[in-house]
Amino acid sequence: MSTGQATAPPEPRGPGAAPEPLRCPRCDATLRDDQDWCLECGVPARTRLAPAPNWRLPAVVVVTLIVLAGAAFAFAFVRLTDDGGGPAPSSTVTEPPPAQPGQSAPGQPAPGQPPVPPAPAPEQQPPAQEAPPAAPAPTPAPDDPVPTP
Repeated sequence: MSTGQATAPPEPRGPGAAPEPLRCPRCDATLRDDQDWCLECGVPARTRLAPAPNWRLPAVVVVTLIVLAGAAFAFAFVRLTDDGGGPAPSSTVTEPPPAQPGQSAPGQPAPGQPPVPPAPAPEQQPPAQEAPPAAPAPTPAPDDPVPTP
């Protein structure tokens, strides 16, 4: 099973023995000494690739903070816009009770009776005119005459 890493050349078996050439971990192609990547399959032969960073924890933290901020905003909005009372009182209109047989509805003549004429409206008199204000009384002349030079 290959792990994606280049295999180290084995130790020479004896004095003066040539080392075996480096082989690709994926396709087992022979690699030259100056190659870092396999020319056949593109796998790194001598280069170690860093694993991709794990973004799951930071993403969970950011989403949690956004949810908490939204909940705090909603709570503050409700508290600030609450008028402290229940629903506004509505005016209720009561219907008059239904007329009994032999009775007429209010304002209607009973069956068999002549209609009652409406009461005459009181005559409106024009508003009384107020008397104009009295003219101010003239001021009396001073008793001492003013000397003239």
